[in-house]
Amino acid sequence: MSVIITLINVKGGVGKTTTTINIAGAMAKLKRKVLILDNDSQSNISQILNINSQYNMYDLYTNSKVSFNDCISKYNKYIYVIPNTINSAILENELYSKRNKESILKDKYDKFNDNNFDYVLIDNSPFLGITVQNSLVMSNYYIEIIDNSTSALQGLNMVNKVVNDLRENGLINELKLLGILRNRFKKRTLFNRQLNEVLQEELKDKLFNTIIYDSVKYKEAVALHKTIQDYNMTYSKPYKDLYYELISKIK
Repeated sequence: MSVIITLINVKGGVGKTTTTINIAGAMAKLKRKVLILDNDSQSNISQILNINSQYNMYDLYTNSKVSFNDCISKYNKYIYVIPNTINSAILENELYSKRNKESILKDKYDKFNDNNFDYVLIDNSPFLGITVQNSLVMSNYYIEIIDNSTSALQGLNMVNKVVNDLRENGLINELKLLGILRNRFKKRTLFNRQLNEVLQEELKDKLFNTIIYDSVKYKEAVALHKTIQDYNMTYSKPYKDLYYELISKIK
């Protein structure tokens, strides 16, 4: 069975999409096969990796005849993607009155033979609506991603509330927090040192040891439709470190 991991934060711009792509890149370099779900109507992963398919996340949510197998497209030998489209922007309204609306993805995934994949990574919108709830209900683990903004902790609190609500409603049982990733941090600023001290005091062992520091190299890789592993091996090392942290926590 695949390990399913949601990447999440209510705050936009923290780098969820870049993190998803580059964790997948780290897995691929180690010959782990990964399926990415682009669960965001902005469809950034689909655009960055230049992925198209006849069916996509919108169809998966709305068409009872469309399965996971119908939607999967190949990026390379180890990375596969279910893309998204701007049509998904209206999913919240379309799904609102449906029964079991929070478990549409899980119900379809349970019928999917995932033996070909070691991991499933789910990138999400910052809006904590029905599609994000589907992501959490389907997943074994979740990663919260924060940047170096003063609102970082507020976003975590809102995610925790959604997770607790889903748990109280019996929609999730085994979902676990893998860790909180500090992303797009600056190395040499007083503010970042002070913020790190606050985060370490508040979050303690929930934080990953790995920190992804801001660099133009990550933006360049995105612009060229590449993972950082295929663009610059030096800057890919933090994601390899993060991957080993992930598997140590999963084990």
